[in-house]
Amino acid sequence: MSVMEEEYLEELVSEILRKHPSMTRQELERLIEEKVQEFGGVIRRDAALLLVAKELGVAVHREKVPRSLTTLRVRDLAAGFRGVDLEGYVIERSSLGSTREGKPYLRFLFTDGEDSIRVMAWDDVARAAASVSVGARVLLRRASVVQRRGRLEVVLGRGSSLEVRGPSSLPSIIDLLSRFKARTEILEVKKVFREVERTVLFCLDRGCNPVCLVLPPDEDIPGGKFVLSNFSEERFKGLRVLKCGKECFLEVLKEPTSGCPPSALQEFVTKGRVAGYILFGKLGGRLFLITESGQLVDLAMFFDAHLPTAKRYLGRVVELWGVARGKTGLVASHFLQFLPLEEQAYTPELRYAEKPLLTAVGPVALRATLVSLKLRSRCLDGEPLFHILALVDDGTASVQALSNSPSVLRELYGVEESDLCEMSSEAIEKISDYIASELRGADLRLEGLLVGAVNKLLLIHRVEVL
Repeated sequence: MSVMEEEYLEELVSEILRKHPSMTRQELERLIEEKVQEFGGVIRRDAALLLVAKELGVAVHREKVPRSLTTLRVRDLAAGFRGVDLEGYVIERSSLGSTREGKPYLRFLFTDGEDSIRVMAWDDVARAAASVSVGARVLLRRASVVQRRGRLEVVLGRGSSLEVRGPSSLPSIIDLLSRFKARTEILEVKKVFREVERTVLFCLDRGCNPVCLVLPPDEDIPGGKFVLSNFSEERFKGLRVLKCGKECFLEVLKEPTSGCPPSALQEFVTKGRVAGYILFGKLGGRLFLITESGQLVDLAMFFDAHLPTAKRYLGRVVELWGVARGKTGLVASHFLQFLPLEEQAYTPELRYAEKPLLTAVGPVALRATLVSLKLRSRCLDGEPLFHILALVDDGTASVQALSNSPSVLRELYGVEESDLCEMSSEAIEKISDYIASELRGADLRLEGLLVGAVNKLLLIHRVEVL
């Protein structure tokens, strides 16, 4: 305790004894000790003296009291405290909200550098807090402490105030977030996709980890780096997904973009030419991509929403944003986005070489025996989707063959793609079973693209039943 603080406390003791001449110093010390015990022993003697002075009618002028005597630490707080001062930092905050009656409020998380506590600001204090940045150093004056849902909370209401004592800075925010758990993140925007009901942002956090952020459709889109606070969070196969509601707080930072390596984006982005797709039995399907190096990559989609888009981009090079890496390969998140890199499908003039399946790779023409055949279709909002899977054998090897081509559908089944949405699933299954039994063992003339290293897949371009 400083000399100035000791002098002020001694002056206060003298003023109490002067106003209460019948009270001895020992009796005053007993009152001070009782006040300390009343608060469970968490407050210091000097704070207890201030409270006793007020109860005895001795004026305590806040402007004369050294701030170190009126500013408490978070660890010293207890339910029932009133008129306390706290100095520290805002490490999480909501946007300005209002009750049904129009009463403004704002929530934030406060730390004094050692401990943290939730703060609820009302009315004019809430309006003042609305302009405070995350990471700013603030002084809370004349606050109250309550217990709500089993934990302490600071309330700034009538008579309270909030002063900004120091501006926010990126280094201070990073330091605070490394020491305290808060729903605050520093993000850098890498790609934005606007949808009717939401806006999806793909970002990197301060550790260069991929993050998917979902904003309301009418939210202003930040550029570069920004602070996000008071969000909800979930995970999908290791991909962090942050969702921003009406009380979420977002503030753009002026700091330059990070030095994250380009490889950081590979965690949720993949690129290739859409080669085909298969439909799962109930929902979803599997998308096949051919990379620039000629490798076959597949992406599991466990819901139907993206299947029509996958069909639309058949033959085109796309970037897929919002993929996650599961134990067995790539998996589409609920926020999968297609970014076409070509305006229309590109079909190169392929020279189909006559090669046996055992050694063939790339464009191939061959005669093979049909071992099995299966048609599966689905109609989504009037959009027909289908795949044809076959197992063929040319005497040197057996390979799985796939086609999403309407011409192959017409050749094998005598059905137009547009007819699939007019037919019942039972009718399509009967046709599929009948054609499979009729053609089993038949010789086919096939032209297509043989891809894959271990598990080869023949993408059928043309077929003729011999």
